[in-house]
Amino acid sequence: MANDFFDELGMTISKKAKDLGGKAETLYETQKIRNKRNSEEKAADKIKYDLGNLIYQRYADGSAVDGEVGALCEEISQHLQRAAAYREEAALLKGQKICPSCQKAVDKVAMFCPYCGATCPSAEPEQKDAQDVVDVPEETVSEEKPEEETVSEEEQEQVADETTESVPEEGPAAEAAPEEQGE
Repeated sequence: MANDFFDELGMTISKKAKDLGGKAETLYETQKIRNKRNSEEKAADKIKYDLGNLIYQRYADGSAVDGEVGALCEEISQHLQRAAAYREEAALLKGQKICPSCQKAVDKVAMFCPYCGATCPSAEPEQKDAQDVVDVPEETVSEEKPEEETVSEEEQEQVADETTESVPEEGPAAEAAPEEQGE
């Protein structure tokens, strides 16, 4: 009886192991099929993504895009412009600027992008420097000229006053004055 019990137990365990092995095999095969399906779906999504980028790039390059596709491309442009503005705003808060070539945030004082090597002009400092260069000489020139003009006008007035005082005594007007008195 003990042998029958152990034989039966062995057969039950073997049967359950085979059933579990079969289920594991089915599960394994099902997972392989799911992985293949996911891989194909990802490949299709990538192609759709690339197709969308191709259509949008043509739109951005100026090719005519009609109907719904054109409207979607315009909407994409608007979203990209807002995203670029947000990217620049975030960079400014961190004391950085955006590289015009690779669109990565770089240090505000960097002349060249450390990622792509492109020149990164600083719009704000250059504008201030350009204004200073333009404004300072104009201010200096405009300040100097009025001072020179004011001084020269004063000198001219003094010379004119001196000339007016001396003209009746020495000039032709002085000669005319005695003649008038004699007549």
